[in-house]
Amino acid sequence: MYWQDTQIAVVECDGRFFALNGWNDECFDRCWECSSKDGKRFDSIVGDETYRIWCDENGVRLEPNCFGAKDSIEYMYKVLVPYSGAANSVNGEILRAVLAIENGESYRSGAIKFINSHIDDSEILTLLGSLKDGDMSKFSEFKSMVESHIYAKFLANEFIDNFVDFEDLAD
Repeated sequence: MYWQDTQIAVVECDGRFFALNGWNDECFDRCWECSSKDGKRFDSIVGDETYRIWCDENGVRLEPNCFGAKDSIEYMYKVLVPYSGAANSVNGEILRAVLAIENGESYRSGAIKFINSHIDDSEILTLLGSLKDGDMSKFSEFKSMVESHIYAKFLANEFIDNFVDFEDLAD
C-alpha cells in the first residue's frame, strides 16, 4: 500500500499504519502514522509525532522519535521536509523551496513560483520579489519570516496535502 499516489511504502504495526520515510541504512527514522479513507490508499496523517521503524528477528519494530523541544524550528523541519522528493504537505514544500533558494539550486525559479502561489503574507511576498530580482541581501529575514509563518501553522496542526513538486515549476 502506498501514501496517496506516490511510492512511499506503508507498513502495519500493531494494527496502526505508518508511512516509511528517512532510510539511514539502519532504520526509517522519520515515519508518520497515517490513516485511510478508502481502505487502500493512505491519505491522512494521524497526529504530529514521527517514529523510527525497523525490522529485526522480532518483526517490525517501532519507537517514537524524541527530539527534545518539539516546539523548535528544527523539529518542524524534521517533520515536514523529506530527505528527497516533494513534501507531503504544502508547508513542507514551502520549506523545501526556501532551502533550494538558500542553496542556490538550479530550479530556484520553481521554488519562488511555489512560494508565491502558497503564501499570502504581503511582507514575505515583498521580500520574495527582491529574491526573484537576484537581491539576496534580505534572505535571512525572508527565511525567518517564512519559518515563523509555517511554524504557526505547524503548531496549529494545519496540514494541507501537497501534490506539486516545485522543481517542476522551474523555467
